[in-house]
Amino acid sequence: MSTFNKLGAAAILALGASGVACAQSSVTVSGVIDTGFGYTSNAGNGSQNKVGMLNSILGVSNVGFRGKEDLGGGLNAVFNLQAGFNPTNGSQSATGQLFSRNSLVGLESSSGALTVGKQWNFNDDWLVGSVFKGGYNSGAIFKFSEFDAVSEIYNNTIKYVSPEVGGFQGGVMYGFGEAAGSLRTGQVYNIAAKYVQGPFFVGITFDREQDATLGLTNTGNVLKLTTLGASYTINALKLRLGAARSDISGPGTFQSIPSLPTARKAYAVEAGVDYTFTPAFTGSADVLYRKNTTLSNNTKVYRLLGIYSLSKRTSLIANLAYLSNGDGATESLISTNSTAIGGGFANQHQTALALGIRHTF
Repeated sequence: MSTFNKLGAAAILALGASGVACAQSSVTVSGVIDTGFGYTSNAGNGSQNKVGMLNSILGVSNVGFRGKEDLGGGLNAVFNLQAGFNPTNGSQSATGQLFSRNSLVGLESSSGALTVGKQWNFNDDWLVGSVFKGGYNSGAIFKFSEFDAVSEIYNNTIKYVSPEVGGFQGGVMYGFGEAAGSLRTGQVYNIAAKYVQGPFFVGITFDREQDATLGLTNTGNVLKLTTLGASYTINALKLRLGAARSDISGPGTFQSIPSLPTARKAYAVEAGVDYTFTPAFTGSADVLYRKNTTLSNNTKVYRLLGIYSLSKRTSLIANLAYLSNGDGATESLISTNSTAIGGGFANQHQTALALGIRHTF
């Protein structure tokens, strides 16, 4: 090799080494373990009490890996992998899905973030927790039959989140149905906008899911969900108000909800308040109302929640919820042996008490 070629090769190697040295990357391991025990009335055959361990009170337990690499010029590569599990027996929270809570990779810069993979919708990103209180075994708006898309994760998606400008931020997510010969079969999209100014927050989202049934039996039916939420914080007090409207044109295979036998329209409202009594203790109270206008039935949920922080990472949880069904509604806090939509028996009421511990790392 000539001296000139040797010098050129050395320069290329030096530049490559410099690029590697300039690029900074980080990987963070984190997770949540949320478990405890609970009491439920009118479980089983609809008249039995049930006492047992709970895998999730406020959220599904998970362990995950989140990473970022500086690509230079303000551009970063990012990824997020989260695996859900059941603490009571160590099993996967979603059978056959390792990274059931997030599985995405993408790029972010001052122009926004673009990610691809299995991702949560904007309802969960911006409204659940801030307006709609979560709770898998404590009563939540997304546990109502027509409203699971208020908090849902979708497969095969592309998602863009804009930068925040003057308190405004927007986003759009598109999900491919992955059906040969059709872009619409199983198609999902979610658009959203929010505004934050001091103690005030407001957000609105729109979801649309297309029937994913393959072949000639595809109905073309769609699920549409419009969600609006707002909150206002005054010192230790936070006021919350949210509403959602669901319009399901008929039976179909949807990612967020089980197939319903007929077309249905429904709306749901949640009003809540959080109060920080001490730096360690926060109490919440919520009232939820669901009305199915197609079937003319309704469900009410009243809930009290207390969270006491033992440390920055560990909290004790106490949750008391009461559900009542009217005019033939079959919703439930904890599913019974009933095969009805909603997991409960017509017109039954149900009380659920959950006591547990939540640790983040």
